[in-house]
Amino acid sequence: MATTTITTMFELFSQNFWQLINETRYFFYLANPYETMFPDMNVPRYVSEMFHVFIFLAVIENIIRFCRGKTIIRLNDSIASISSGLVQDCFRIHIRSLEVFCYCHVFEHFRLTTLPWNSLSTWLYCFIFVDFGFYWAHRLAHEVNFIWAIHQAHHSGEDFTLVAALRQAVLQPFTAWITYVPMAVIGIPPQTFLVHLQLTELYMLWIHTEAIKSLGYLELIFNCPSHHRVHHARNRKYIDKNYGALFIFWDKLFGTYEEEDPNEPPVYGLVHPVESYDPFYLQFHAWISMYHNIQQTQGLWNKFCIPFKGPGWAPGKPRLGYIDEIPEIKQPVEYWNPKISMWKKIYVVWHSAIIVIFYHELSTKSDQLTQIRIFLGVVCILATLTTMGSWLENKEKAIRMEGIRCAVFLLLEKYLIPLTSINEMDSSFQSPIILTFRITYLISIIICTFYELFCLAINLFKHLKLQFKQTKLHVN
Repeated sequence: MATTTITTMFELFSQNFWQLINETRYFFYLANPYETMFPDMNVPRYVSEMFHVFIFLAVIENIIRFCRGKTIIRLNDSIASISSGLVQDCFRIHIRSLEVFCYCHVFEHFRLTTLPWNSLSTWLYCFIFVDFGFYWAHRLAHEVNFIWAIHQAHHSGEDFTLVAALRQAVLQPFTAWITYVPMAVIGIPPQTFLVHLQLTELYMLWIHTEAIKSLGYLELIFNCPSHHRVHHARNRKYIDKNYGALFIFWDKLFGTYEEEDPNEPPVYGLVHPVESYDPFYLQFHAWISMYHNIQQTQGLWNKFCIPFKGPGWAPGKPRLGYIDEIPEIKQPVEYWNPKISMWKKIYVVWHSAIIVIFYHELSTKSDQLTQIRIFLGVVCILATLTTMGSWLENKEKAIRMEGIRCAVFLLLEKYLIPLTSINEMDSSFQSPIILTFRITYLISIIICTFYELFCLAINLFKHLKLQFKQTKLHVN
């Protein structure tokens, strides 16, 4: 009996493992064209469905880092990256992406012809055009100030890991669609475009790593981790380089290529680092800076030019500003890294894992939920990410905010808990996932309440002690 059980478990593990290995190929664009052709828009959500593969690759990356004597991913920077990714994906629950929506509109009303969806040539045309379109969308995101204000969120991470790839810009789809419009005009079907858009996104994930040093001759044609490390660096010589997605030859063709220099290791993050883990501040702080810049700039035409020229532009400068004004890297590089206690780290990791599960349930079961439940679910996710950012920054009011958040969750659980069950039956509360949610939030309320009472007692004691000293001095 025991032998049979072990054999069954081994077979199940073996099947799942080889399925995992097989699915990994999508991250390297190794997809059979004929298995990724669809007659309509019922295209698999490749990015969402490959999340477990991404976790698998991230674990391997950290094993490699550990074996090389490097530290594993920093908790605060990684949680901030995951938070930014979730914020973006919350707006994609009902709509695949704005790029696809705009593409479909142009295709329906302005296409000159219609290419067959089941043609290999159509698939290959789209393969090349999407990569070309990505290059120019990416380049515009660095060379046009208001688009950079959107895109900078992706570059704000100071660690270069697979998890950092999740730090996406929420508003990026509002501008990225422009360079893909010509494909719709010539009649490439939207479903073919959607397939390649997702495969490109998957490919871009795995090149965010320091675990792979060089890929030799492949780097002559393909965009590899070495190239993308250059792109994310804030060293002067690396600024605004290597915009490609799958192919690197676009950069070589248009003069934006730079090879990684072993004598100048890349230093990651923004030219002017931002000290925050709040996902909303990371997304929108550049807009505030641009607004202040417009206010301080003299001349109506100059004010108008600020959003549309380069981020480094000012009156009297070239369109992209002067490269010499990029700050020099001072060694050793010190990253902003607020210290928090171990129990807070464990708390943040646990709640981040809980909210990732919550998001997965919300996104996969959104078709079965009402709009009010989806709305409340998204609000719940955004509130969690904001409070977790406050915890990582060690803000004074973070624990109070967290206690309120957990209490509100339990009060509204009848609207939120059904997210974890396809069949909303009376017995659904017995689900281990639902039970985990309830216990987690209940214990969290108790922890936050006792911590607040403890801090209140300490402050009261200090106040009484100070008053006692003052009274004693007055009497003397």
